[in-house]
Amino acid sequence: MSQQDLDLPDIEWPELWNTMHASSLYALTKANTSWSTRHPYVAAGALILISANPELLLTPLRLAGRFTLYIFGFRRQGVAKDSLASQYQSHLYGGYVPRDSTFARFQSYGAAEKESILGVGVSWLSGIGAVFVLGRRWGWWN
Repeated sequence: MSQQDLDLPDIEWPELWNTMHASSLYALTKANTSWSTRHPYVAAGALILISANPELLLTPLRLAGRFTLYIFGFRRQGVAKDSLASQYQSHLYGGYVPRDSTFARFQSYGAAEKESILGVGVSWLSGIGAVFVLGRRWGWWN
């Protein structure tokens, strides 16, 4: 496979984010209106457990993301030789990678372990979700 055969587009982050956001909201709405209505105490228990320890939810997601980047060639030491990432870098950027490009973000995430404020948000949202699930069950609102 030559570099001319490799035609990889750059990711449009806003479009990808909107698609993921809409899909997540749809899935959460379906889960909320069907499953949590039939099993409110199980749903509230799971939400309280996630609220107490958001890493229960975030760790598998982070591992899946890291594994995917590892498969494509983004390693802790940098981009792996003869990987899809190195071919993409060579074809699209040559020796220069723009600062805010998708490739630079993947390099950064593949090389470093970052702490984020995401855990706090997940904790608060799942706690609020437990209150809503139980409030609906106890007749606080319909």
